[in-house]
Amino acid sequence: MYLQCWAVMCCNVPQERVFKASRSNNFYMAMLLFILFLSTLPAVYTIVSIPPSFDCGPFSGKTRMFEVISETLEHDFPSWFGKVFGYATNPGLVLPFILLMVLSIYYLNATSKSYKEANLELKKKLQSVRIENY
Repeated sequence: MYLQCWAVMCCNVPQERVFKASRSNNFYMAMLLFILFLSTLPAVYTIVSIPPSFDCGPFSGKTRMFEVISETLEHDFPSWFGKVFGYATNPGLVLPFILLMVLSIYYLNATSKSYKEANLELKKKLQSVRIENY
């Protein structure tokens, strides 16, 4: 019993600075991610779909703005860097990485919920033992 009491008191210490943006931190983070996505849409749409004007600095003579990236990789960097960048941006590598990140977030969320439940059960157990001792 003393070991459980020590574990609750020492290991389950709350954070020093409480962050209360909303009741649900997941909702707040999802809202921030959605707003970030919405704010990047105009820039991404412009880069991908609208052709640049003929006198638009580094984009002159290009059909799309993103062609400058591949051209820079071919001419300004070593050839091995272009190959590594090509492999790193391959959808066969990017999509499993994104899936791995989503699964790790799900796992961490599930473990934090289970730790909260375990903390509550240990606190209830400690309170019941205190009541029985008095």
